[in-house]
Amino acid sequence: MQATADLTMFFGRFHPLFIHLPIGLLVFAILMELLQFFKPRESFAKTISLVWLAAAISSIFSATAGYFLSLGGGYEESTLNLHKISGITLAVIATCCYLLTAFPLPFFIKVSRMIRTILILSISVLLILTGHWGGSLTHGSNYLMEFAPIAGSGSQKNQATHTKISGLDSADIFNDAVMPILQSKCVSCHNKEKKKGGLLLTSYEEILTGGKSREGVIPGNTATSEIFRRITLPKEHKEFMPSDGKIPLTESQIAILEFWIETGAHRNMTVANLKPNKKIENIFGDFFQLGRAAILSYSAKPASKKDLAALIQEGFQVFAINESNNLLEVKFIGPSATKPDLSVLESVKDQLVWLQLSNCGITDEDLKIIGNLPNLFKLNLNQNKITDKGIPAITGLNKLELLNLYGTAITDSSINSLQNLTSLKKLYVWETAVDTTRMETMSKSKKGLEIVYKLVP
Repeated sequence: MQATADLTMFFGRFHPLFIHLPIGLLVFAILMELLQFFKPRESFAKTISLVWLAAAISSIFSATAGYFLSLGGGYEESTLNLHKISGITLAVIATCCYLLTAFPLPFFIKVSRMIRTILILSISVLLILTGHWGGSLTHGSNYLMEFAPIAGSGSQKNQATHTKISGLDSADIFNDAVMPILQSKCVSCHNKEKKKGGLLLTSYEEILTGGKSREGVIPGNTATSEIFRRITLPKEHKEFMPSDGKIPLTESQIAILEFWIETGAHRNMTVANLKPNKKIENIFGDFFQLGRAAILSYSAKPASKKDLAALIQEGFQVFAINESNNLLEVKFIGPSATKPDLSVLESVKDQLVWLQLSNCGITDEDLKIIGNLPNLFKLNLNQNKITDKGIPAITGLNKLELLNLYGTAITDSSINSLQNLTSLKKLYVWETAVDTTRMETMSKSKKGLEIVYKLVP
């Protein structure tokens, strides 16, 4: 019995692979029918019949695989039933279209064209609806509008949260940090429509309850919290989350979830009340985009949709820091250590005020392009192949307030150069080649500049 169930699920897993073939064939058949309608050709009749046959067979295979996949559970019933019924209906109508074209009955000829027209219109509508319901099952009901503004992968709610937090004493750790992180990276597979592993992540109670395996979060204990265990497994592990090649959580997002769990996984508690150390404060500060007063005093003309699309195509995530001022935060989210094409940034240099290029192969030569982005207020270049040789290229960024060079190969020489940046308030240089014994003295040499060279509570 178990072998039969395993075989059923094995075949069901091919549904995502099968589904694209009938879609293409059905669209092709509809286009051929339209061409035959406006420019009838006798030679087309047999070809159209064969296309309908192929569409019908592939639709049947896809619907069958989809049915077997649904037996595994974890999907919202009403949406699943709609998707299932529409998929089966598509297979039936495609079969009818094949029969009408391959075996035209004499007494049926007068109404055949009208019936085929109705069937073709039905297929056109069902293709859209079936695809939408399938997308809802896979990605959640809000997948169409999730990135509606200009985002690359963050949710709208996450962006809205960033605009309302003025300090850690007003930031609710669960509602303003934990939930936005889970919504952007996890909820697409763990929602009411798609309950993968029996796990729902759409409310506080559901997050703690967990799924089929065990409790999702155990307050005060990351070791026994299943959600935390899954997101910190090696990426190649079969239980790693998020699965299916989706973008994993960043180190900062994981650190926030770890801090939340270890401090008791509170439902209503401000970050400040949990007394975070300096490292965690900085992580939350970056997450909530704190200290934006100077940034918001600047405004620019809107960036073109073409330029924004080019950024996203290149693997950048784009956030609107302030829509009224047309200011942008740009973050590279491509594969780790994959070098982006920085030339696309020049088209938005007027609007770009925050640039994050973490661990993506940036070199000294690339700093010449970054140095031509005059309106940068924040720049994150951590864990890149940057040395003292490239630093002079960015010493002309006179608006720069925060610079993160953690994990690079810079030395004391770069610190001396960067102190000439008139607006610089915070400089991260831990795990670099700088002489940490001199940092206290160098920090005092320029009033208003904090050099973070070690992680202390």
